Amino acid sequence: MILRFLPALFIIPACSLLPASKNEREHYFLTQVKPVFQQHCLACHNGVQPVPALNLSSKATAFKLSASGRDYILPGDPDCSLLISAVQRGGTHPKMMPRTEVSLTEDQIGMLREWIEDGAYWPEGEIGRLKPRKSGEIP
Repeated sequence: MILRFLPALFIIPACSLLPASKNEREHYFLTQVKPVFQQHCLACHNGVQPVPALNLSSKATAFKLSASGRDYILPGDPDCSLLISAVQRGGTHPKMMPRTEVSLTEDQIGMLREWIEDGAYWPEGEIGRLKPRKSGEIP
């Protein structure tokens, strides 16, 4: 009897390893990632600083390399992403972000790590463009 259910024990965990659908990844970006970037990062990282400074206003600019040739956001590898080094404040990045007395929460940092680990999906077009917002504003 137990042998009859044995294949299901391997299939169910394997299904949880499948990537989320495009809609799920887009929803995660729009409801989790975008608000954090807009409220805590875009005031400075919005394209005003000269290239190669990090510009989080669009997918095309966010995935460019730093002056040292490292990835700000390396999909699938949060530990090699300068963004994570900067927001953790305990990393090796020389400029910890955000440069305010209030840092990102552990939950927000964990969410960004998870987003990058899962491939750092960022929608194209207007929906993927970011604009700075004050903390009290709705994204």
